[in-house]
Amino acid sequence: MPGLRSAGRAGADRSARAGRGRLRADHRGRVAASLCGAQLIATPKGDLSLLSKENDSNGCIGTVDVSYPSIPIFLKYCPRLVNALCVHVLEFASMPVWEYDFAPHDVGRYPIAGGQVYAASLRKEYRASGTVYPPYYRYPAGKAVYDQKYQMPVEECGNMLIMLQAAAAATGDLSLARTYRPLLDKWVGYLLAFGEDPGEQLCTDDFAGHLAHNANLSAKAIVGIACYARLAEAMGEDGARWAEKAKEMAASWHERAKTDQSTALTFDAVGWSQKYNLAWDQVMGLGLFPAAFYRRETESYLARMNAYGLPLDSRATYTKSDWIAWSASMAQDNETFRKLIAPLARYLRETSSRVPFSDWYDTVTGRYEHFIARSVQGGVFMPMLRVPAEA
Repeated sequence: MPGLRSAGRAGADRSARAGRGRLRADHRGRVAASLCGAQLIATPKGDLSLLSKENDSNGCIGTVDVSYPSIPIFLKYCPRLVNALCVHVLEFASMPVWEYDFAPHDVGRYPIAGGQVYAASLRKEYRASGTVYPPYYRYPAGKAVYDQKYQMPVEECGNMLIMLQAAAAATGDLSLARTYRPLLDKWVGYLLAFGEDPGEQLCTDDFAGHLAHNANLSAKAIVGIACYARLAEAMGEDGARWAEKAKEMAASWHERAKTDQSTALTFDAVGWSQKYNLAWDQVMGLGLFPAAFYRRETESYLARMNAYGLPLDSRATYTKSDWIAWSASMAQDNETFRKLIAPLARYLRETSSRVPFSDWYDTVTGRYEHFIARSVQGGVFMPMLRVPAEA
């Protein structure tokens, strides 16, 4: 998408105004879910901060892996808000209590942005009693507040670098990358060290549990490194070594993940999964994988479809609506794209679950599993960032 590759701030603002004018009525419900699931405030420094809420989940505020799937709608209509989804995370990660070399998961529990609560050592006790979490942002270093088991290191490092690059490309605004550069350096370092073959970690699909050697999570790390290279170049530095490293990792990834049909769920050749994180390679023109790879990958999905769409992976029949839209966006021809996206529309028309648009539903029954009206539904706008495969 040219807008994500080269647009300056003035051009992006003009595009946003034009986009708002073209907003169709059938998009308004999804826009409402994305915007009403977040609150726009001004930080003490005067920056815009868009605090997403884990609606119908655990109530975390400013959750990185909730913001990440939502950004296609903001990139389409108001790219400045993608930076606003990042600023509070960057600020918390700069505080003494956050001693880790990877990005946080969240910045509190709604409505208080008092510091990450997701992996807090006493999380179960606070949730069970309904007690307000303490203001973790005030804690000094050395307090060992968090349980490493419940962190999402590769997930959140990749998410932050991708979001920051997408926003910078769309707006020309590099102020966050410049101000918080030491954090970005740590996060890309973490991806280089642990992203090529992640150990047993949670990812944003945490309802599926821990998974070691997660190929899709590794794909996110590779995309994150490529995005860091773009940020470095935009700041006037030589990003070639980072870009080359990302391409080297992509080649290694393909060798380790490929199967007779497409790519595996894990690097030990178990199962299969949607590789939705690679949608950014297409949207931002990162050049990590050739068109032939995406053709083979997306065509392999067609044989795995159920009545209401493509399962998330081989472990269950449930799926995520945002990830279906991202995976469909990787299709190299419009026929494959339509075949992948049509069952999602069918689910919306035919589901017997009378709830607001659920992003987590079963592809066989068409009934929702959990989660309703979440801001992640901004992710279904990913096809609008897609470079058309055919005229």
